[in-house]
Amino acid sequence: MNPTHAVSAADRDLGWLLNNLRGNTPGVVHVLVLSRDGLKMCWASGLHADKADQLAAITAGIQSLALAASGEFGDRTGSGQAMVEFGGGLLLMVPAGEGAHLAVVADEDADVGTVAHNMNELVEQIGAFLTAPPRTTDQYDTLP
Repeated sequence: MNPTHAVSAADRDLGWLLNNLRGNTPGVVHVLVLSRDGLKMCWASGLHADKADQLAAITAGIQSLALAASGEFGDRTGSGQAMVEFGGGLLLMVPAGEGAHLAVVADEDADVGTVAHNMNELVEQIGAFLTAPPRTTDQYDTLP
């Protein structure tokens, strides 16, 4: 989502789908789609915009580290999927279209397999809409 415009119809539609993921997956607390460089694109209700910014930045950093680890110590085909366990919960991340990622915060008691399955199912269904082309410097050359 371009930070200089209002939420588009596509973003609202994705928000509805993200709300469904949250509502239909036990233990899921927050759902967010972010760009590869850590900008929030759309998110499920219940997540304040400032917290969405924080979650997007955290997720982008962790995915970058996961991809770097795959490049250095793995087979260099890392997909960017990652999971972090923290006191009181889990953060799961999966690629979601070109240049976009899907992040979910879940309760510590959530069934990780179910959460990951539902995340991947959502990405398969709507991955074409979850894209974030790389930003260019042209976007910032003029003031609105």
